[in-house]
Amino acid sequence: MSGNRQIVSAAAWSIGAGVLGRALGLVSTLVVARYLSPETVGEVAVATIVVLSANWISAWGCGQYVIVHGGQGRAAIFAASLVYLVFGVLALAVVWLATPAISQWLAAPRLSEYLPGAVLGMAIRRLGAIPDKLLARELRFKRIAIATGMGDIAYAVVAMVLVSASALGGQSMIVAFIAQACVISTILIAGTGLRSWLSPVPVTLRRLGHIFRFGAPVTAEITMSEGARYWDKPLMLRVLGAEAAGTYNLAFSLAHLPALFVGGHVGNVLLPAIVRAQPAQRAPMIVRALALTAVVLCPMAFGLAVCAQTLVAALLPPAWAQVAPLLSVMAVTSVLGAGSFMLASFLAALGQNFTLVKIEALSIAVLVAALVFLSRWGVVAASFAVGIALVVQFALSASACRRHGLSLDALGGPLARVLAACLLMVAGVLLLRWRLAPSLHEMKIVLLACEIAVGALLYAACLRLFGRGLLQDVFRLLSASGKAELQQVSTALRTAKASHD
Repeated sequence: MSGNRQIVSAAAWSIGAGVLGRALGLVSTLVVARYLSPETVGEVAVATIVVLSANWISAWGCGQYVIVHGGQGRAAIFAASLVYLVFGVLALAVVWLATPAISQWLAAPRLSEYLPGAVLGMAIRRLGAIPDKLLARELRFKRIAIATGMGDIAYAVVAMVLVSASALGGQSMIVAFIAQACVISTILIAGTGLRSWLSPVPVTLRRLGHIFRFGAPVTAEITMSEGARYWDKPLMLRVLGAEAAGTYNLAFSLAHLPALFVGGHVGNVLLPAIVRAQPAQRAPMIVRALALTAVVLCPMAFGLAVCAQTLVAALLPPAWAQVAPLLSVMAVTSVLGAGSFMLASFLAALGQNFTLVKIEALSIAVLVAALVFLSRWGVVAASFAVGIALVVQFALSASACRRHGLSLDALGGPLARVLAACLLMVAGVLLLRWRLAPSLHEMKIVLLACEIAVGALLYAACLRLFGRGLLQDVFRLLSASGKAELQQVSTALRTAKASHD
């Protein structure tokens, strides 16, 4: 009973912290946008991405090493901690010293004002990384969830207070980033102490070699995966300027909220199920999960795209008007990102990590080339580069899965019905706007509420006509998701106990 209570508590705190973090992040993003210009937000976002990139590249899989090999004792933990801290200091020192050169290359002089603070915040956050993994290894997920949730609250509160009540401008976001890092790292370190990971023991060359061999593929995969999500923003800053980077960054964040929520939620159900399933059962599970995800995600993405104009007019000042067309473009293409995530789950279950790294690398190359080429026609045209890269990523992932027995031919029928329902929903919302917009010109928030309500009703009615059976599957998937979260934590508990014994 005690173990069950631990599992339920860990899952509840993890899910709650994730939902809270996304909600607060959305609110603070919209509030900050009302006080800061797109140029300022774009430069701050890029400064943060620069230090995040340095962090990914220099992590060298040390956190994962602690989880996997921490059972070998203090020698393994201290060696991984030492490598992680030394590599982190070197990487962040390079960013600090190269700040003028980075600002000049990105053609953003004010970037040099934000990079030092971003480096400081990342250095503080890095201090809590190894304790985070030690807590995960000990299945103390509640403290991790509390640290994450409190950090998100700290960022949102500090950012909103400073941006509205001070003259710090973009530095408000940097101070909020530092405050978030302090809160998270303090709570995590308090949970493990310093001796558990920083108490010195001799470090052998054999141990270092083991860490480097273990960390090389992990670092490559994480860097490529995260880079595919973030590196287009600095490139946008360089080719089209800070204003374009700011509006593009906000539109990207809003457009991918449905994919992150739905894709992550289904992924929590899918990943442990794939690992436990027999090889012959994995392909049908993926196809079914893709179909069910499309039922939930497509209306959210298409709805966000069609409501973008009203949403931006209702919630953001006129300086951010460019977000609307960018949001319409990127919301629709975000669906492919969730699909690629699930196909990557199938490949990961088969141990095809090198294939995943190649797919990510090719996707990044296509994204960069397409963005540079399309940028000559402006930021809206350049935003199509994300869709092109996602199409390539999905096609490459599907091709790799097909070589391992996964065919997506059965997906055509359900997907056609979902898309038909979405198109009728879009047509209905556009007709509603045409009829109501003149009378609700000064009440955009009311118009937005009407568009959302009518779109939801139309989609549900159309899917009931076109997709009988799909809705029942979705309800079953959602009801099973909580159980899957608990099973995932339970599996981690049994694995950790076995490795400890």
